[in-house]
Amino acid sequence: MNQAHCLSFIEQPFPSKLNPKIQSLFGSLKQNSFALLESTPQPFQTTTSKRLAVCFSGGPAPGGHNVIVAIAKLCENHHNLFGVMGGFGGLIKGQLKPLTLTDCESYYNIGGFDLLKTDRTKLTKQAHYDAIKQVVKQHQLDAIIIIGGDDSQTNAIFLADALAELSCSVIGVPKTIDGDLRYPPYLPISFGFYSACDVYIELINNLIRDTQSIQKYWHFVKLMGRTSGHITHYVGTKTKADLFFLGEYLAKDSMTLSDLVKHIGDFILKSTHNKKPYGVICIPEGLLEWLPDIKQLINGLHLDPAIGDSAMAFSSLSATNKTILQQFPAYIQNQLLLERDAHGNIQLSRLETERLLIDLVKHYLAEQDPNFSFHGIPHFYGYEGRCTHPNSFDANFCTQLGHIAGSLALNGYTGYMAGIDPTHNPNQAYGIPIAQLLTHETRNNNTVVVVKKTTVLN
Repeated sequence: MNQAHCLSFIEQPFPSKLNPKIQSLFGSLKQNSFALLESTPQPFQTTTSKRLAVCFSGGPAPGGHNVIVAIAKLCENHHNLFGVMGGFGGLIKGQLKPLTLTDCESYYNIGGFDLLKTDRTKLTKQAHYDAIKQVVKQHQLDAIIIIGGDDSQTNAIFLADALAELSCSVIGVPKTIDGDLRYPPYLPISFGFYSACDVYIELINNLIRDTQSIQKYWHFVKLMGRTSGHITHYVGTKTKADLFFLGEYLAKDSMTLSDLVKHIGDFILKSTHNKKPYGVICIPEGLLEWLPDIKQLINGLHLDPAIGDSAMAFSSLSATNKTILQQFPAYIQNQLLLERDAHGNIQLSRLETERLLIDLVKHYLAEQDPNFSFHGIPHFYGYEGRCTHPNSFDANFCTQLGHIAGSLALNGYTGYMAGIDPTHNPNQAYGIPIAQLLTHETRNNNTVVVVKKTTVLN
């Protein structure tokens, strides 16, 4: 893939068909039932100068700056590039600044999203779309490139539909360390996953070495990954942690919280009996949401993120859910009743699942043997990996994704996400129709249309 010129694309059938109920939501994107495949050998030649904007959205991931540098290289000397300051919130407010290759180059291979900053604004109101339309008109934008995860790509596809009347394209770039944006063969993983995992692997290997040195302590490590267990699966496998749990499998086996506590407690008893009273146990950030009894409780929490009223949330629970909630320690009850994020999710990074498991396992072990000595230490690894420098895989991957996204935008396509398999087919670029990735999901007891996440089991 020659990164010195803009790519051209041809159409090929996409393996899935858009749900008719979802299709009815879009007036201008119904034709996006095909994937775009990079054509050869002639590059696309733009005859007129275009004006592109690029925007970070959601949490940082290693390699994001390389995406922007690649787009800037594509625009150099012929097209105008603008950076959106502060994510979708900045886009709504019209906070754009001109970007040149010189502005971006010093950020190449640098972690973080600090060149443009980011936020988690969700486009939920017509006023949001109206404001962005005014920004598009004011800056005469031909395209907006959104670098973000599944919720950000959901924003992108609805924005693409809204801006079609202005002939302004919207293109997505798949970003999330969670690894739950993957659609083989077009996209095997989202960028940032492997770089973040490298950090977590080093940290956990240090813990393992420490326990082997001093021969004590059980470390309970919660790893980022709200819905999917991809990070925990990859890191747990690479480090050979004593135990690691994936919510997908716990749900498949209908394992309750008490079942999980018993499993961990029995493992610790057996390990100690075998002269190994120490170890490392890894769990995903979203573990509790996969347990059927706790999922029932979480689904019953009617908490409007704009209200933040814990008393209202508690009063809305059924008698069964109130009983479940009251069995938790006070700190977990308070954390469950915290405000939800902009997408209606309970803020699991604030939920001290690792501490909860230590407390419950300690209680279980005391019931089995009042004299049993157990010392658990909680850890949460997430933010440590989000802004690390990209490893060589993500550095190259992001450069390719930026080149593809810029090419899609300059070609005038809209509603597509850049894709490539850098390991097995590094010379084949794709445009993935975002609308084909949409599904219905229940959030805050409301059915919404969102980009589907991929879990360990699918």
